[in-house]
Amino acid sequence: MSLIKFEEVLNDLVDYFLIGDPYLLMDFKRKHQLPDDLITEFTTTDEGDRVVEEGVMIPLTGISNYPYTVYFNLNGNSPELLKAENQLQLQQDGYKLQVKYGVIYLYTIPYLRNFIAEPLVTLEKRSTRISLPNGWYKFAVLAGETEQETGMEPTFEFIITAVSDEPDFTADIQYRFTIDASEY
Repeated sequence: MSLIKFEEVLNDLVDYFLIGDPYLLMDFKRKHQLPDDLITEFTTTDEGDRVVEEGVMIPLTGISNYPYTVYFNLNGNSPELLKAENQLQLQQDGYKLQVKYGVIYLYTIPYLRNFIAEPLVTLEKRSTRISLPNGWYKFAVLAGETEQETGMEPTFEFIITAVSDEPDFTADIQYRFTIDASEY
């Protein structure tokens, strides 16, 4: 396992990022007979809470329109955002995520507007993603700024820990991940 870094990750002008296995989300949609417009479904019914509490996806709200540095921390070492030269601003523990198809994506909410097979192909080509063995994971989300070559950059770091059994969900679904960026 390792630390995987992505630079210049954009939020498509919408104040959300989503993390998850989109093929597992498609399974969830079919199992619960949800409409193609998952944005409306998730924001007007309890299905949005259920999809998060069941570990299908993690929503990050309050995302400002900046380019982000994103770390997937899989090595259990000290998080980048806790190093002396960086500034941790937000932390939310208690998320869980299931991986069923060997990959998770960091993607944006417009993909949920018409969540059918064809947009998944585009999602595969355009989104930040990492491969993970199938199973359950505990997730912590750290946010703040990290020192990069260009100066202090808004940053998200996902602390991902494999677990043998489904973990409890204890995160605050309504938590807002708005970073105060000193250079923007």
